[in-house]
Formats: sequence, C-alpha cells, structure tokens
Amino acid sequence: HELGALHAHMGYGESPWVFKGRALYQLQLVKCEEARKYIPPNFRLVELFGYTLGGFYLARYSDSPVGSFDELVALAGLVWDPPASCAWAARVYVNNKAARDHGLRSVGLPSRQAAFLEVP
Repeated sequence: HELGALHAHMGYGESPWVFKGRALYQLQLVKCEEARKYIPPNFRLVELFGYTLGGFYLARYSDSPVGSFDELVALAGLVWDPPASCAWAARVYVNNKAARDHGLRSVGLPSRQAAFLEVP
C-alpha cells in the first residue's frame, strides 16, 4: 500500500496514530464571511446567525509517531462533512519538521514550522 509506505518513511507508520500529551482548546465565534476565506467553497459551513465556531488548539505532545512536539492550530470554523461536522484548520504551526511534512503531504494541512517558547 503506497500511502502506508510513505507514512512509514516519514516516521508515522501505519494508522491509527497515537499522540500523548496535553492540549488546550479556546473556542470562539467567527463571522462566516471571515471563515469562508480559509474554507474551500465546496464545503458547507456550519453556521447560525452569520457565525460559525472556530478558535485555537494548542498542544504539547510528549509522545507521537515522530516524538515530542508542540502544535498550534487556528480553526477557521466548522464544516459539514456528512454524517458529522469537523473543524477546519486555517493555519497549523509545529516545531517538528517530520510533523510539518506529514501535515502538508499526507493530510493536506496548511502546516508551517515554528518555534515555541514556554514562559512561566
């Protein structure tokens, strides 16, 4: 299976992938006109009164298929993907090259490499 071989080569191996760590979600109402700038037109936006649900996701993974790394995801809004809805990532920042490459090539995420600094 060609995709499985690609993931194995990138360090992810076969799915399902296991990530361990901690995360924080900050949900926010986002105007649909702003969310639409990041969501392809062929996806139906979950909206009410001109707003959708977006926000931020910040994670510090202590263990993953590519080791430890940090991730910040800016969520544009919710899209309807029957039979469920899912959050659409407008931006993804990670401090691990293998995680960035996997996001870009295998999952289609707008992943970028970044530096994270933990402050007390």
